[in-house]
Amino acid sequence: MIARIVGLLLGLGLAALGWAILQPTGLVGAYLPPLPLGAFEPERMVVGGAAILLGVVVFIAGLMPKGPGGGGRKKKARSSQYVVDFGAADPAPAADPHGAEAVLAPEAAEPVAPAVPPPRPEPAVSGSFVALRAELHDLARREDWLQAAALARRLPALAADDHERLLAAIDLGDLVRAQGRLDEAQEAYDEAAGHGRALLVAAPTDPRSAGALASALTGVGDIASDEGRLDAALEAYEEVVALRRQVVAASSAPGDRRALSLALERLADAREDRGHRVRALTLYKESFDIAGALAAADPAAYGADLAVTRERLAELESRLA
Repeated sequence: MIARIVGLLLGLGLAALGWAILQPTGLVGAYLPPLPLGAFEPERMVVGGAAILLGVVVFIAGLMPKGPGGGGRKKKARSSQYVVDFGAADPAPAADPHGAEAVLAPEAAEPVAPAVPPPRPEPAVSGSFVALRAELHDLARREDWLQAAALARRLPALAADDHERLLAAIDLGDLVRAQGRLDEAQEAYDEAAGHGRALLVAAPTDPRSAGALASALTGVGDIASDEGRLDAALEAYEEVVALRRQVVAASSAPGDRRALSLALERLADAREDRGHRVRALTLYKESFDIAGALAAADPAAYGADLAVTRERLAELESRLA
């Protein structure tokens, strides 16, 4: 956002400079002293025109929407397409090692960073909420986005507690983020994080509450990373890792350990973007150990995770060599 504002101001400044060179009058017709160009005085028309043209180009570039990568270095994606998760809690042996439930249109072939959606908690919820949420996921799998969006906005009205409201907000965030509506996604993930904090205050020792808040904050960090707000992404991912460690301390479930591995890698990627390569390497080594143990126990489900983590670890080690 700061870079965009600077670009707009720079574009306006260049255009104004070019105008002052060509026609030194203000908006109300006041004559200004001509700007001396020295050796370039014979080329005053060319210099002034070039400055105006460059200013217009810079200004238009500042208005253009920013790509989902947030201007940062793209990471090695774990899946070939941008995905909408909608609550997959554990991986299934499939071509996509992250068990995505719905995939965007085929033209979205360029992976974005981070392209791996976080595992989502699955609490016991009321029947009407469950039914509507299942219908929402089915519509997303069938890429019926208009109907899916309509259901996603109705879902919070059926939520009976903070856990259901958190899931509804995450579903909405995943949906609008997949459509490139990052501002709406940020609002949804922020709302989910608010419900997650309420859950954690009510049950600070319940690993399910910690996991739910971690899922919401993962979305918060992903949006910050998409928009190039690295400090905000780091803050969110640091908290996610701490929460995932809390969950793993109380649970040895493979899905919980995998969620910690993914959180470590998100944090590592953000650290590398900030130039903290040694710290990023340490985080990737920890993730590699977890992924290795999971793959040894279930190669079909976790082998692809291990391969990607091994590749990223090798990349970091080569940069530090």
